[in-house]
This record gives sequence, structure tokens and C-alpha cells, in this order.
Amino acid sequence: MTKVFFKYIAKSFWGPFFFGLGVFVSLLLFGSLFDKINYFMKSSSGFDIFLKYLLYQLPYFTVRMMPMATLLAVLFALSGMISRGEWKAGMAGGWRPFDMALPLLACSAAAALLQLGVQETVAPSFFMRSEYLFQGKIWGRSDWKKLVRREVSFSAGPDLFVTAQVFDGGSKTMERVLVNVYDGGRVSTEVNARKAVWDEASGAWVFEDGVLIKYGEGSGSRPVTSAFKSYSGFLRSPPDTLILERLVPDGVSILDLTGRIRRLEAIGAPVVVEKVQLYSKLAGPLANIVMAVTGLTLVLLVRMNRIFGFGVALATGFSFWVFMIMAQHAGEAELISPSAAGFGPALIFLVLSFLGLRKASVF
Repeated sequence: MTKVFFKYIAKSFWGPFFFGLGVFVSLLLFGSLFDKINYFMKSSSGFDIFLKYLLYQLPYFTVRMMPMATLLAVLFALSGMISRGEWKAGMAGGWRPFDMALPLLACSAAAALLQLGVQETVAPSFFMRSEYLFQGKIWGRSDWKKLVRREVSFSAGPDLFVTAQVFDGGSKTMERVLVNVYDGGRVSTEVNARKAVWDEASGAWVFEDGVLIKYGEGSGSRPVTSAFKSYSGFLRSPPDTLILERLVPDGVSILDLTGRIRRLEAIGAPVVVEKVQLYSKLAGPLANIVMAVTGLTLVLLVRMNRIFGFGVALATGFSFWVFMIMAQHAGEAELISPSAAGFGPALIFLVLSFLGLRKASVF
């Protein structure tokens, strides 16, 4: 295929893509507007806060709607080629169907890279800002990240076990803290303090108003107890590695999820939900390529006009989205593996689409 024809077909993709993306994002934006307006009316926050909330949602909506926009672009571009006779002309000129579809697949791969870039850079921070405005300002929830935990116990290392009546990740403090240091399977040191504060400068927790107990090695040895006003040194795990904030899947990047999984595994906590979200984020941009192949199959098997194609794009994209949500829930319930939950829907749609393309004699 000549470069001129390749560029000509590729150009027919981007117009419908950005048109569809704008329409789909607008639909989500208006849906969010009517869904959240009731909370805004009950709050005392200004209307500018609500507008900022909607603005910060735009990158998230863009990421969500890119695969549907890709599907619509392929439907429009290929339907236009067929209606203008360009598809038959290309076939008569010796080009294979796959050769003429290749520019559209290349454009869908570019859309996947664009989605990955937005998903990993702009979307997470903007989504967290929108959550802060809605949860904190409009709804009035001060601890919407769930940084304050009560009656918690956790491991802070291979030989450290911490119990706290209150753990506040926001202010980086603990109240009524009990720390046990183990040596050879037995408690060697115990710290019981009224409060503990994380000191950024020294990189350690500072215990206030407590008692330090050191236990002897022999069975008959008596523990040595000493009171202190301030004590630090042995507990150096930062607050965000001890108790993690509530997971907001759309407010974290792949890199953030990887770090969270590593910290949870270090303390022996379950990571199923995090792994499901990780694989889902890895598979998300690939949905553009899957939707492109699905669009090729639909057009070549069922010839359709543009209005019908718009409806098909909505129905197919919604079905794929529902299938992804169901797979994620199944993965979080440990009915299927996290990798299957993330990549399964895309692979199933891709296999079905390739079977349809074989039936349409594309290969």
C-alpha cells in the first residue's frame, strides 16, 4: 500500500474519533451533573466548587470513553470507504482487506498510547482533586480517604509489632501505642506510650509520655522498666507504609499500584484487589485495539450507515464496559485470577472479532 493511501485512510479515523470522544465525554459529564447536583444543592459550597469538580472529572471521562470513540471512528471510516466505493476499488487494485484495514488499526494503537499517557499522568491527580472537592467540600466528609483508623494492629517489620488505639495517617500520629520488639520469637523490648508522632527530620517515630520495658534473656530475670517523656530510634517505618489510605482505583497510576502492592506484601496483607486493578489498568489502553478489530468485524459482516453505527458503538462499548466490571468483581471475589479479571474481557472480545473477520474473508 502506498503511503498516500495509508495516510488517506488514517485521516478518515481522527475526525470521527475526536467527534465521538467529545460526544461521549459530554454525555458522561451531563450524567455526572444530574447525578451529583442533589448533593450540591444540600451543601453550603459555592457553585464554583461544583464546576471545578466537573472539570477535574474530564480526564477520567476521557480515559473511559477513548475505546468507544475508537470503535465509532472505525465504524464511520470503514462505512464511508464502503459507501464511496473505495473499498471495492482497493480490492480491485490488488490490495487485501487487511492492508486497507491496517491504517485504522495503527490509529487505534496510537489512541491506546494516548489513553495510556492520560491514564498515567493527568487523570489520577485530577480525579483525586475531584474526589476531594466532592467528598470533602460538597459532602463534608473530613476523613474520606479513611486515614484515621481505630483499634489497629500491624507489623512494622520482621521483629516489630504495633498496636494503636488511634492511627491518624493525615496528622501522622498514633495514640495509646504499644510496640513489641521480638528477638528469637520472644518479646525483648516493649514500649507503651500515650502518643507517637512521626518526625520527618529524623525519619523515626517519637514516642511521648510512656514506659520502656526491657526483658532479660533468662527465665528468672526480671524486666527493667523506665519511664520517659520522649523516646525514639527503633520504629522507622513511615506512616504511609504502616496503614495505607483507602484505595481509589481511578485516582492511582500503575506505578502507584505497584508500590502499594509491594508495601502490602511486605506486611503480609492481602493484595487481590490491588492486583485486579493493576491488570485492569494495564489492559485498559488495549481496549482501543480490541474495539477497532470489533468495529472492522461489525462493518464487514453487517453493512450499516453512520446513524446505525453510532448506536452500535454505544451498545458494543457499553457491553464491553459491563463485561469488564463483572470480570473485576469476579477477580476481587477470587473467583478468577487477577490477570484473567484484567485481560479476560479484552481477549474474549478480540477472539470473537478475529473469528468474525475470518468469516468476512479478511485473512
